Amino acid sequence: MKELKNTNNVIDDIIVYRENKPFVRRALKDGRIDYLDLTEWTFTDKFFAFLLSIKFFEWNKSSFPTPRERECTPLWVLLSCIIQMKLHRTSAFLNLPGILRSGSILTRVGLNIGHKAGGFNYKNKKERKSIVNQDGVRKYFKIIEANKLENWYNADISHFIYRHRGFDKQGIFVIDGTFLVVPDNENYRYTVRMPLDEHDNLINLKMLSEEMRKSIKYKPCYKLTTLLHLSNADTEPVYIYGGVHLGPGNESELKSGEKLVDDFVNTLGKGIIKLLIVDRGFLSGKILSRFKIEHKIDTLIPIRSDMNILKDAIGLTRFPDQKWELYEEEKDKAGTVIKRREVCGFAEMTSWEECKVPLYVALMKEWGKGEEHIWGLISTKVFKQPHRAFDLYKLRTSIEERHKQLKESWNIVDFKSPDFNLDATHVIFTLLTYTLLQLYLSRKNLQKLANKTIDTLRKEEKLGNNAVIVYVKSYFATFSVREYTNILLALEKEPKIRLKNWNDAFMKDERKRSP
Repeated sequence: MKELKNTNNVIDDIIVYRENKPFVRRALKDGRIDYLDLTEWTFTDKFFAFLLSIKFFEWNKSSFPTPRERECTPLWVLLSCIIQMKLHRTSAFLNLPGILRSGSILTRVGLNIGHKAGGFNYKNKKERKSIVNQDGVRKYFKIIEANKLENWYNADISHFIYRHRGFDKQGIFVIDGTFLVVPDNENYRYTVRMPLDEHDNLINLKMLSEEMRKSIKYKPCYKLTTLLHLSNADTEPVYIYGGVHLGPGNESELKSGEKLVDDFVNTLGKGIIKLLIVDRGFLSGKILSRFKIEHKIDTLIPIRSDMNILKDAIGLTRFPDQKWELYEEEKDKAGTVIKRREVCGFAEMTSWEECKVPLYVALMKEWGKGEEHIWGLISTKVFKQPHRAFDLYKLRTSIEERHKQLKESWNIVDFKSPDFNLDATHVIFTLLTYTLLQLYLSRKNLQKLANKTIDTLRKEEKLGNNAVIVYVKSYFATFSVREYTNILLALEKEPKIRLKNWNDAFMKDERKRSP
């Protein structure tokens, strides 16, 4: 972070405070300080120490699609702001000042950041209460074109994840789409009204009567299509987003998903995506063939019930030497089987003319309560056992839980503005923060690296877990609680009165700003 220092201490509308402990100590002993804060090492601090340790901000310095030729506020500060917002699960820039006051890691990198009296060009009459003006941050991201932000994520961020071994050797990826419902406001220009149920899933109007169709409420929404990597898929999957696209609600998931795969391969090369798991919306023989031939990617996908290849595979099960294998069964309390699933598989199937490569067909026969149903999966990959195909496809169904978590816990549908660029910023940085967090929590070596960063900073400051940060003019200093207390106890009459008066005014101001 040394490159952020400025000889004049000022970077446009913010001040970069330099560390000067002797100067600040003298001022504190005289009772003349501007501000102080208590810090502690929170989870947010540890996470940001991780980002610093893997040089995340440095990586993006040259690649981020900044819309301004002149860098008023350092890019790493702006990225820190937006990532902290997503960690605190908010899309409201008005919450930014309170969020920035909650962390301490940015005070531990050899410099600190504060506000300049009067703001940019001294136009503001009132002093700012946070390191940057929240509206300034909002305006910065508002002018970043959504497609450029997507390209940055799908190229540079994916490359960064790859560099830190976020994509494992199994190479299992999932393409999936979900609807993001927005407020019913005509100013959301890039949304489309779609027939969605109470869980925001698409309603199949063909299954409804004319009368029932009339009662369906159409909701304005975006369509989010993602390329998701399932790392460590066989034990405890880690979910890493390798590509993202946000578009209107009626946008083709097939075309968006195809482009995400092409862009990923063009960026990182062949061999990283080995198996692509998709749903029926991606059922295209031409695309399955192209992925296999051009990208060496296998695809696993359910078969439609009206396809000849499914009928041909079912016909093969009638041969005497073909046996069904037990996949799983359910029993009641008495031990009686009430539901049973059996599987079988066939390789080198070529009866889907649209597909130019041979296919493996895995069938599942389900029976229970006197009913029997057969459905199947097709893949350009040959499985030794049909069980494996169905085990892998189960992973795709778990993506619904990711969507639910993103919507309910990460507030990805909490749109505060009808501006598409800001909405794309909210969605993309939510997925980025989620991905970086998954990478951090899943990799012991990265956690150790982050902890080493913290330990190094602690050792340099010799402060331990907690500290008091004191600001005087354009300088700051960190004190251990014991050191700070000893200075206070030794204050003489006039310095003690000055500090008490300052503290009374400070506490009054804090009460005014408290919710």
